[in-house]
Amino acid sequence: MKRLFLATLVTQAIKPFLFFSFVLTVASVFAVDAMRFVSPDKMSTLVVDKSGRRDTVELRTGKKIHRLFYEDLDSTFKPSIAEAFNASLNKIGKIAPPTFSSASWTSNEEVEIKGQSLVTINNDKGDEFAFTALVSKSGVIKKLTVLPAK
Repeated sequence: MKRLFLATLVTQAIKPFLFFSFVLTVASVFAVDAMRFVSPDKMSTLVVDKSGRRDTVELRTGKKIHRLFYEDLDSTFKPSIAEAFNASLNKIGKIAPPTFSSASWTSNEEVEIKGQSLVTINNDKGDEFAFTALVSKSGVIKKLTVLPAK
């Protein structure tokens, strides 16, 4: 009787452990790893994480991490959007956080990043646009091209 009781007790103790390990295994299958684009000289890496509510794009050079297209989207995009949509700067409203499309290193010092986003112009429901940015290793956007989506 004592043996049967111990066997039942051990079985009941193991069931939650087995269930928990099964859940972790299933969850790890669906986990999304960040995309990494390593520079030709292997000194810098562009890391794109699409697993959250918004895409995060980071340029890592040594110990420095530059988060791109995150803070101050207005000063980054507004002049190029105004030119692309033929609108004045004061008519351009909120810019949605950009979505990453692709990236490639053009040289050891520069990476080309492509993406898309949405902007409100003249209080409308939003205009989509695609962009191409040429970014230096130091995280500075050297050139930004904006094209209205069709």
